Amino acid sequence: EQAGHNCIYVQRMWDETDKEEIKRKEAHSLIIEGLERRVPAIVWDLCETEWGLIIGYNDEQELYYILSHEGKESSLNFDKLGRNGIDILSVAIPGKPSLDNRDKSIINSLKIAVSHAEGKEWIDERPKYQNGIAAFDLWASIFEKWAWIIDAGKGDMIKLDTLDFAGYYAGHYYSARCYARDYLKQIAKGNKHLQKASIAYGNVSENLKPLWLYFSENKKPDSESLKSFAQNIKNAKSAEKEGIELIKTYLNQ
Repeated sequence: EQAGHNCIYVQRMWDETDKEEIKRKEAHSLIIEGLERRVPAIVWDLCETEWGLIIGYNDEQELYYILSHEGKESSLNFDKLGRNGIDILSVAIPGKPSLDNRDKSIINSLKIAVSHAEGKEWIDERPKYQNGIAAFDLWASIFEKWAWIIDAGKGDMIKLDTLDFAGYYAGHYYSARCYARDYLKQIAKGNKHLQKASIAYGNVSENLKPLWLYFSENKKPDSESLKSFAQNIKNAKSAEKEGIELIKTYLNQ
């Protein structure tokens, strides 16, 4: 909605079991309606406990055709919607444009990016995990501590799912910064601040790419690789701070 589109949203939490069937049927009807408009639905827990898209359906087989967050096509039974492993229903379907013009949507999107980077989503006390620019420091420190544990000869203490999480975050952060780079380049229209911001985000993505390539292969890292990746993350943080400052300059001009 902040980016300039009305949003149709259906939600059911795990403690609302009495609403399960009603909400699932409501979501199903809205998903089909959206698909008839050629608009996919954004849905939680379609596969691998992640977001994905419903891009089509088959009434006879009672199947949704889905696209995972990794770009893999698959299917999901109608009755698995909202209960595919995690008992939560979360369906968002983009509606019609809600702002007067494209420029307002762009300005809103940039304001959201700055707010996220500066951790302003949180009104009260921040949680232990971090978003935005602050996340880079926490991320780098985890890799440094991981390296110290290996150097101390206690690498076997590292939980097996740590590798999965490393790949998960590397993939999400890297892809998001690639999108940011390309988006800023697209909307710059000759503006030097947005052009430079695009270059800065290009530097962020280039620093994060080695992490994604490494951990997407589920490799068990050595100490030196982890220290190198920690430095990459710090470099990415510096580049992202530069990008955000350039966006803020553009918004304030």
